[in-house]
Amino acid sequence: MASAPTIHKRLLLLAALPALAFAGPAGAVPERVSSVRLDVPTRAVQGNYISASVRVSPAGARCSLSVQYDSGAKQRGLGARAAHGGRASWRWLVARGTKPGPAMAMVSCGAAGGAVKTIMVVGSVIPAHISVVKQGYTQRAFQYGGSTVSWGVILANDSPQDAQDVTVLANFVMPDNRLIGSTTTHVSAVAAGRQHALGGDLSFPGVPPIARLEIVVTIGKSGPATKAFPAVANTRVVMDPYDIGWTGSVEGEIQNDQAARTLQSVELSCVIFDAAGNVLGGGTGFTFAALPPGAREFYKISNGLRAIPFANAASAEVSIVPTYQS
Repeated sequence: MASAPTIHKRLLLLAALPALAFAGPAGAVPERVSSVRLDVPTRAVQGNYISASVRVSPAGARCSLSVQYDSGAKQRGLGARAAHGGRASWRWLVARGTKPGPAMAMVSCGAAGGAVKTIMVVGSVIPAHISVVKQGYTQRAFQYGGSTVSWGVILANDSPQDAQDVTVLANFVMPDNRLIGSTTTHVSAVAAGRQHALGGDLSFPGVPPIARLEIVVTIGKSGPATKAFPAVANTRVVMDPYDIGWTGSVEGEIQNDQAARTLQSVELSCVIFDAAGNVLGGGTGFTFAALPPGAREFYKISNGLRAIPFANAASAEVSIVPTYQS
């Protein structure tokens, strides 16, 4: 049996163990915890600004950001930032010519550490753009007074997007550069990479001296390119049987050559040319009959054409905006 002095020594030794377990070297300072968190968008669009921020501990760290694109090029102008309150941020423009693909964003905050994130650069949508390729008009004076003018334009959409909700303003300009009249025509879409023939007419109480047209085109929005168009066949210019010598209509056939979709309606417009290819005027029309695959239907455009002498009307170009059943 242990003696009383021996038991007392063992108790003193056990009491000292916790202090020994947690004691470090003399004069040691507890280690600070470091952390870096980088926040960036997951995707960036060419031509747009994006932002990045870093949260870092300790709060007084100085951080540098670098961004390397898929082409190997590096973003300029980022530099270093002091992390005031533990935060620093950057904002920059992703140039339109930046190569699409993954970009690497890397932040370094010295002894606090660093972080890496990926940003996917995507191509920007090129807005639709419409130019006027041709334009022209014909003025007709009536025996009973007044006159009417038929006008026409050939529009070209040279972008990869459809131009939707398009409004065409036609101004009629006199020799002294003053306007004598204006009219607007709406077309729901001018297809990507295609030309569109459009026209109309405007009546006057007299016979004003018109020297030229002034065409203004506005686009409501851009949309995905239209892939399917019904065929237009057997187009012809027809004289008005009740107004001998003047153009009455442009007629022909629309053929639904889609294998599985029904053509619900068609927005029609046309431009009439003389033998030299000059624009004499144009008009608009619609068809509304549901046309199943493989079927065809007759169309007739008559609005806007009565100012054009039938003898001068050598050819016509017809444009369509189709609507298919879902």
